[in-house]
Amino acid sequence: MQQKPVKTRAWLTNYCDNLRIFISVIMIQIVVVIYSLSFFENSFDFLHKFSVLTLVSQFIGLTILILLCKLKHFFNSLNVVTGVIVLSLFIVVVTSLMAQIIGFLDFRLTFGLFLNREEINYLNFKLSLAYIIIFLALSRYFYIQDQWQKQIRKLSDARLIALQARIKPHFLFNTLNSISSLIAIDSNRAEKAIGDLSGLMRRGFSNKEKFICIEEELQWIEQYLALEKLRLDSRLKYSISCEEELYKVEIPVLCIQPLVENAILHGIQPLENGGLIDIQIFKKDKQLMIRVINPYLKSASKKTQSNGMALKNIKERLELYYGKKGFMKINDIDEMFIVEIGLPL
Repeated sequence: MQQKPVKTRAWLTNYCDNLRIFISVIMIQIVVVIYSLSFFENSFDFLHKFSVLTLVSQFIGLTILILLCKLKHFFNSLNVVTGVIVLSLFIVVVTSLMAQIIGFLDFRLTFGLFLNREEINYLNFKLSLAYIIIFLALSRYFYIQDQWQKQIRKLSDARLIALQARIKPHFLFNTLNSISSLIAIDSNRAEKAIGDLSGLMRRGFSNKEKFICIEEELQWIEQYLALEKLRLDSRLKYSISCEEELYKVEIPVLCIQPLVENAILHGIQPLENGGLIDIQIFKKDKQLMIRVINPYLKSASKKTQSNGMALKNIKERLELYYGKKGFMKINDIDEMFIVEIGLPL
């Protein structure tokens, strides 16, 4: 029986990331500044030494970063203990090689950066030790950051799966009762309602994608609204407007439908005469804007916290996918509940 290869955990971060390169460069410079304080003096000689140390340190540091970016798969194929030892030896070899090359060029081109070979060797030793400490510390810090991000993604995925699979029992029972009463009155309408319910449940249980185009999301919403209209009849009115060029734009799945569901449960349903749900999708200042507006009774909205839970879930997913580039705003104007989502295009 063939044994499956054991997967090793990726312990070395992705040093190709621009932000992590920037953090690494800043960390190297901080160490240079701290070390320079040990020979600080108010003279031009200090500035000369500091400039040389900065130039050499950043040049070698960027070289190591580039190599770690290219060799990340090799290092991650090793276990942690072996990987740390190999990484330390790798840093020593690269630092020594680069320091000797810089020293050789300095002597050949007479830049005057170093006075003698002993000075290069001493700097080589100090830089090797410093880079081992810096990159091991950075690797540990970035590893913790990576694990934290993975936990957030797993939690978000679990919540999304729960949201996708959520077909509330009372909604299902009410819809089936409505369809049952329609069969004898309007068989064609009952048949369409069964198709809508089937499509809604199929999407809810089988769609595992994290993003969906606006056109498909709106089809899902229209099926949901058609089924709710069987129950609420003329009390439920809705309007959907979307610029044609935005239909193929992808958004996080279940980004709009929970807003519509909340608008019905906490807005339209408690109102005696019902009301209009207005769904607007448009482009503004290079951003995709999604706006859901519905009337509501303040007294009825205070009875449940599920409204806030759904909004919080969407907001967390937007922050995960888009960071500060995406946002969600909630406004309450004259008993009109307005939720506005902005996504980068």
